[in-house]
Amino acid sequence: MSVVDGHTADRTRKRPVDRTTLHRVWHALLAVIVLAIATLCYFFPVLLAVLGGLALLLGCARLIYRGRDRYIPNLYARDTRVYEDEYRGFIRQTMESLRRCKTRDHVLLREAAQLPPPSREDPEELLLDLGVWIGWSTRLAADASGRQVYGFDTFEGLVEDWQVDDQLVIKRGTFSLTEPLAQRFIADTGVTLQDGLPPALGRKVEFIKGMTYDTLAPFLAERPDAPITLFHMDLDTYESCLHALETCKDRFVEGSVLVFDEYLVTNGEMRAFYEFQRKYGLQWRYRAWGLEIWEMNVEMVTSRWKRFAYYLILITGYWSLGDGRYVWAFFDKRFWRFWLGAPLGDIAFMLGAAGQRKSVSLEITGLGALGADGR
Repeated sequence: MSVVDGHTADRTRKRPVDRTTLHRVWHALLAVIVLAIATLCYFFPVLLAVLGGLALLLGCARLIYRGRDRYIPNLYARDTRVYEDEYRGFIRQTMESLRRCKTRDHVLLREAAQLPPPSREDPEELLLDLGVWIGWSTRLAADASGRQVYGFDTFEGLVEDWQVDDQLVIKRGTFSLTEPLAQRFIADTGVTLQDGLPPALGRKVEFIKGMTYDTLAPFLAERPDAPITLFHMDLDTYESCLHALETCKDRFVEGSVLVFDEYLVTNGEMRAFYEFQRKYGLQWRYRAWGLEIWEMNVEMVTSRWKRFAYYLILITGYWSLGDGRYVWAFFDKRFWRFWLGAPLGDIAFMLGAAGQRKSVSLEITGLGALGADGR
């Protein structure tokens, strides 16, 4: 654990939390693309006519498309009709609410920066980061909040297979720090593992190694009266998420902020929270829908030129070979779900990021059955 004095904490709280350079580079490239198309249309009017015809055809197709708003903006992969009526209604209401709280920021950093100073009644309020990879989400949350943040991870990868909607299965052990990608980012961001743990690098953080199935309950038992102020979930799988929520349930209070990095994976974190809130009758409100936290690792690459190279590689890879292919791969059913079924606001929102927007934050406003003990 790294401890800093009060002056350092004050400086940390004032540090900028905007880490969206990758997306600003993408916006610049988009502007160049639009300008190039406009120039071609000026010199070749037939191109303008073709594009206008395609736009008209798209508009007509959207009017008759029967799958409107049936697919979640997590790559438009899963048809929500596979779920029971109650959960499908929850998903529909969720998307209606989230569309009113879109943000261009990374949700975790936004929420960490907005935390008020610790209260005198609960000086040991907890900020938990579950699933940290090489630790930058934890460090930057500490920077943004000026508070102590506790990061939990096995540092050996997923503890169970992760079924991502209908797209793919990410196998147990993926995201281990021994993988080449992790080793590359460890080297390029100035991280040196110490006894298998990422270092604090001068931040107010402490990393706890092991499965949260084994480490979370003992950690809380050592702090019996500490409420959870910020809870960041990035364990990915339904099982791990639901277990963490159940383990922490007695520490949630009115005003606790929960951030889910993969919330729009409807058979993962969203499903876990749905079942949790339904079981205990929680009341909550959504606060933000925006960028996931993985890109923080790119932003923390120490070499400016290497960081810019990462930007170009990630942008090119995302839109050409990666998850962003659904925007142009017309032979993929996700292409039609996106262009014909997604609300226009969602289309603009998704095209405005060189990566996925599936991180969501919410605030507990009523404890339901969890408040039966008079908390």
